[in-house]
Amino acid sequence: MKAPAGPSGEVARPVSGAWHRAWLISGIVLAMIVLLLATAVVALRRAYPPDRLAALLSEQVTAATGRAFRIDGDLSIHLLPTIAVKANDIVLGNAEWGSQPDMIRLRRAAFEVSLRDLLDGQIRILSVDMEEADVLLESDGAMRFNWHLAPRRSSGGKAAERVALEGISVSVSNARIIYRDGNKGVLGTVTIDMLDVHAQGGQTSLSATFKLGSRPWKAEGQIGAMGELQAGKGEWPFDLRFTTDGTTVSAAGNMGTGPRAGLLEARLSARLDTAAALSEFSAAAANLPMPVEASATVRRDVSEWRAESMQLSMGGQMLTGQVNFHTGPSSRLDADLSAASIDLAKWHIGKAGTRTPAAASAQRAQFFGDTPLPFDALPQFPMQIALKVARLDMPGTPTLSALNLRWVSEAGRATVEPLSFAAAGGEVRGRIDVALPKNAPPRTDLLVNAKSLSVESLDAQWGGGTHFKGGRANLDLKLAITGRTPRSLAASSTGEVHLTMREVSLTGKAAALDRDIVARLLEMLVPRQGGRPDLIVQCAVARLPLRNGVAVIDRSIAMETSQLAVTASGELNLAKQTIELAFRPRVKKGLDLNPASLVQLMLVRGPLERPELSIDPKGTVRQAADYGVAAATGGLSLLAPALLGGGAEAGGCDSAAKAPGPGAKPKTSTASRGLKLPRPFSGLKQAAP
Repeated sequence: MKAPAGPSGEVARPVSGAWHRAWLISGIVLAMIVLLLATAVVALRRAYPPDRLAALLSEQVTAATGRAFRIDGDLSIHLLPTIAVKANDIVLGNAEWGSQPDMIRLRRAAFEVSLRDLLDGQIRILSVDMEEADVLLESDGAMRFNWHLAPRRSSGGKAAERVALEGISVSVSNARIIYRDGNKGVLGTVTIDMLDVHAQGGQTSLSATFKLGSRPWKAEGQIGAMGELQAGKGEWPFDLRFTTDGTTVSAAGNMGTGPRAGLLEARLSARLDTAAALSEFSAAAANLPMPVEASATVRRDVSEWRAESMQLSMGGQMLTGQVNFHTGPSSRLDADLSAASIDLAKWHIGKAGTRTPAAASAQRAQFFGDTPLPFDALPQFPMQIALKVARLDMPGTPTLSALNLRWVSEAGRATVEPLSFAAAGGEVRGRIDVALPKNAPPRTDLLVNAKSLSVESLDAQWGGGTHFKGGRANLDLKLAITGRTPRSLAASSTGEVHLTMREVSLTGKAAALDRDIVARLLEMLVPRQGGRPDLIVQCAVARLPLRNGVAVIDRSIAMETSQLAVTASGELNLAKQTIELAFRPRVKKGLDLNPASLVQLMLVRGPLERPELSIDPKGTVRQAADYGVAAATGGLSLLAPALLGGGAEAGGCDSAAKAPGPGAKPKTSTASRGLKLPRPFSGLKQAAP
């Protein structure tokens, strides 16, 4: 029976027959594809058995990197879903000068390779997945870096072709990276939990999670193509952001590759809201005032790191300037810093701690303590730091302005010169030189010259502003001291201290027991009935010639009022921390003052922390006998108001200012001779405790 004809007279064919043929053709094509794939697998496995593929991979990687490459474990080929070579126990050798034979050791790795290039006998890697990697990055200290991979040259001098890395993607998990500097040893270790480098559309993105110490960090951003880094031509760009709890660090710039490896130019910025991130590097970082913000343009060339246009803010206070660090065998740090205003209290510097009464009492037991000073913390490598601060506030001291100093140090020595600033309406200049000899205590030379300091301003800062009014003070100090503790430094003091003062009014109650020891001394030497106006000290001079901590004083301490002059003789012993001075008043000529109304002699004696005032026992002026009580605490502060003046008449300030210095032949002091004072006072001394 024939099939029915269509409108055009053609015979219609069954639909099922057409589908049958279509499926048949599809099956044949699929079978051919499977057959081709099977043939390709067989051919690939025959052409590149694991041993041959491993040898080919090792040969080309070694030729392209100049480093030994080997696969110590198993190697296999997988075609689906892509052509991948999987290997275990992979090793890439280190540079010839490296500290270890291997630069990279991988527990497992999978390489996605180009089939077309592989059939041509070349290795073109499309992606790499690595697990459990140990990576050693190091430099030799002479601008050579082991990550600079150069192709090995053939016998004809032609460099081998590189393994192509254009467009490569890299994935790393469970890796450890150690960085070692040839001059300084291991500088740090980074543990990578995950690292992904993905190339797409001409862009290469990076994301990673890693640990510095025990603190987790996250990194993300853009980097240059891996092929550009491998080619070693030109600059390799990066723009990365690193974050952890309370800390953000950004870096954007370019690094040199190939012959320019090690060169760097980048803009860095950081913000720290907590010190936790820095605690991994230094325990002292926990004391940094937060927040900390920093930014700088960083450049590195063959032998120098430079941080330019630097801004550093700590606790809201800004330092600006630049820092240069010269590397190599003779490393050196140079810095030039400035600030408009700094309050050290905001940086937790100079704040007085809370002490228990027992601790305070123990501290008063001696004026100079035995706690070692941090000489060992001074830098032992060449350093030069210049600092200018328009205004500097320090707890317990007057405000300093126009501070200008330069710190210069090298192995075994540190110097601060120049050192200048304005304070209390005057000017101060000085120099500090510290020598750190081996197997010997440090030696410090101090030179200070202070002019026209306001006594009233100093009293407002240190005494509450209730003791002195007006007045200007000058100080000249030149001392050589040796030792590590305040006690040993004081006991070794050799040199001279010269302080002068003019036209100072002693205000308030002159006989206050807590601080006003000079006013109390004058009150005892010039007693008055009832109240009196403020006492004016026209001049005061103290010249202390020190030798090994002892100042023998032969009328080199003096003070004058309009009616009398007072001179002192005796001994100040910083080694024993004692003082013993005899004060004698003299009535000025032409004044209506009866010498018989004066105390003939007064003694200040005892430990520096608790000296005592005593007068002659016969009591030429009887009401003065009630003043024989202990002087205030403060030790040498009992001399401070008197160590400041000019001259008037012979036997007073003029004579004190011209007293022999430490270079003159020393005289035997009254203290060292047993203090042979007039008979009335000798009896008091013998009865004194």
